[in-house]
Amino acid sequence: MRIIDISLDISNDTASFPGDPKVEVKRIFDIKKGDIATVSKLSLSSHTATHIDAPAHFIKDGLTVDKLPLEHLVGKVKVFEVPEENEITRSFLEKKHIEKEKAIFFKTKNSQYIRLNKFYEKYVSLSLDAADYLIEKGVKVVGIDYLSIEEFGSEDYSVHKSLLSNGIIIIEGLNLLDVSEGEYEFIALPLRIKGCDGAPARVVLIER
Repeated sequence: MRIIDISLDISNDTASFPGDPKVEVKRIFDIKKGDIATVSKLSLSSHTATHIDAPAHFIKDGLTVDKLPLEHLVGKVKVFEVPEENEITRSFLEKKHIEKEKAIFFKTKNSQYIRLNKFYEKYVSLSLDAADYLIEKGVKVVGIDYLSIEEFGSEDYSVHKSLLSNGIIIIEGLNLLDVSEGEYEFIALPLRIKGCDGAPARVVLIER
């Protein structure tokens, strides 16, 4: 069994989605400075680095991250490589013969710059017709290798709203650079922040 950590580091250098709070990790007490213990203060967005979007992110009265069904966040996943496309479309997905998949992660050109500490606006996103197709297929979790699954500059966030209103959990900021297309098991557990719209998560793939 091999465990592959596909989570991003969180540090003061971590890139944030434009408009979101910047990450601040500050050492408050430090053993090296004579304190009895080392303690740090964290300040960050609920959508920092590798994170999970709960329905409450865009849906009024939607489930908050602490209420998400954990059975959807553990199980089998298919990783699909999207090597050339600038957008993941329904026509692309139809060629993948998706049937009864619990979770799908997309490895795109985004993986080339997901680890960079600078936001890249021209990332590969999911189209609305592709989102509708995944809903039709009964997928429960969709993950992508950048900080948003939605096209940058969207004004209506129709992809997020479509997925989340249909109970599909979104995982963003996956670190899939060293992962090959295929079937894996996955675990994706967000911080249990009461009443929150999302949370950073530690996400791993398990290859048996």
